[in-house]
Amino acid sequence: MAKTVSWHIINAKILDVFNLTFETSELWIDHDKIVYRGRRSDLQAQHTFDAQGQYIVPGLIDAHMHIESSLLAPSEFSKLVVPHGITRVIADPHEIASVAGVSGIQYMLEEARQSQLHIHYMLPSSVPATPFEHAGATLHADALKPFYSVPEVNGLAEVMDFPAVFNEDEDMHQKISDAQAAGKHVDGHASGLSREQLAIYRKYGIDTDHESENTQQARDRLNAGFSVFVREGTVERDESAILPAISVANQAHFSFATDDKTANDIQHEGAIDFNVKLAIRSGMSPAMAFTIASYNAATAHRLDNVGALTDGYVADLVIIDSLDDFNIKKVMISGQWYVEPETTVLPLANQSLNFTLTVDDLKLPINDKKPAHVIEIMPHHITTTHLVEDVPSQEGLFVADKTYAKIVVAERYHNLGHGVGIIKGFQMTDGAIASTIAHDSHNIIIAGTNDEDMLLAANKLREIGGGEVVVNNGQITTLPLAIGGLMSEQSYTTVIQENNTLQAAFSKISHLNFDPFLTLSFMALPVIPSLKITDQGLFDFNTFSFINIQD
Repeated sequence: MAKTVSWHIINAKILDVFNLTFETSELWIDHDKIVYRGRRSDLQAQHTFDAQGQYIVPGLIDAHMHIESSLLAPSEFSKLVVPHGITRVIADPHEIASVAGVSGIQYMLEEARQSQLHIHYMLPSSVPATPFEHAGATLHADALKPFYSVPEVNGLAEVMDFPAVFNEDEDMHQKISDAQAAGKHVDGHASGLSREQLAIYRKYGIDTDHESENTQQARDRLNAGFSVFVREGTVERDESAILPAISVANQAHFSFATDDKTANDIQHEGAIDFNVKLAIRSGMSPAMAFTIASYNAATAHRLDNVGALTDGYVADLVIIDSLDDFNIKKVMISGQWYVEPETTVLPLANQSLNFTLTVDDLKLPINDKKPAHVIEIMPHHITTTHLVEDVPSQEGLFVADKTYAKIVVAERYHNLGHGVGIIKGFQMTDGAIASTIAHDSHNIIIAGTNDEDMLLAANKLREIGGGEVVVNNGQITTLPLAIGGLMSEQSYTTVIQENNTLQAAFSKISHLNFDPFLTLSFMALPVIPSLKITDQGLFDFNTFSFINIQD
């Protein structure tokens, strides 16, 4: 008697990730698993799906990302990405944890359970990221350890505090050993590290990295034994520069990641599906590109029976119409064809903004006979250039112009103070922008051409409880983010519309051709080269110390 299974998919060209080929075959699926790839006479199915000669690839996997960067709650994020063929993400809830601590992690776990999307969480390793900024919470090893019993938790997220690892800081090493003792693995964050420093990370079992910006950095990580996550996000446009490092011989050690990508960019260009398209357009074979986007990410994160379309693997799959410029036609997750669910975004107790700024606080004294340290934006990157240049001043104070803007970070949790600096590259002719998204501690960050609009932007953020603001000569446009000042309680369609309106408002004061808010958010991240600013002042990554605006 024939055994009955749930689904029989016929007439399909199916990706074999083990041989990097497509073969005309069929799939037998029962419940959430693939029973067999190929013809069987001893099986029958409750349902048959005729693929009509289309291609089937494993569900795409984002190897490293932050849901918060989409500005969406996990359930709404899921609705946006699954139609792009994404069936699984490895998410670091570092952002909400920096704001709300353990309750932020618990929120992300609970909110995500409404969706079919497989969301694996890596526990935040560095809250706060460094001692050079104030965050809303501090998470020690003992706070994280209980989470390893939660099925959705897959390991320890990007270890970004290299000095803590190198100096064998007790708490950092306890976090690493707790993850490994639980049978989990540890992600790296090796921005700016030398080949010798990479070896320190590997010494302690840190085995992945997503901070490569070019082929040499990717090869250094490969030579050190890392799995390399090739990143292509809203700001971090690194993939094209890394692709030449990938060959048939080494492709198994590469995966794709978005890291930080807004809902708007996911909607109009895609997520990991865009990574795949970019690789194919650059000359990579489709079989290799889809394998990197699925099976390789699963193996890098030690996910058993995930990422391949054959016997015993989870039935996550995507049907596409062609191999070159493909369209996603249908998505199956755990043996069920995806249909957008009805969900309600869960609330998080509002994190009130506790800061004060006055016009006097924004003043920046400058000696017009000396050059000043300036943060220069690197378009499409989160790193910056450290400049020392003559800047405009009047009566002993810095005055912004079309080249140089003022940038301020104010601690938002306990009103502990602020830092003021100079930034080049926003190209603002008027007004100001402000946000409660400022990696990684998420204090108030403001950039502007005049103190009045900057102060107005700050006050508006306090009024709406967090979000993003554009001020143009007193005219205010907002995108409220009620969930910790990071994510919206609205649907993904509403958030995209509101973000479009916000970006249009910014376009009236600048002709910048990349996302100003996500770019602004990384200007406060001191663990990324080269010059940044936190609530405690101007920070030089190369010396790992604070500096005065004029030395």
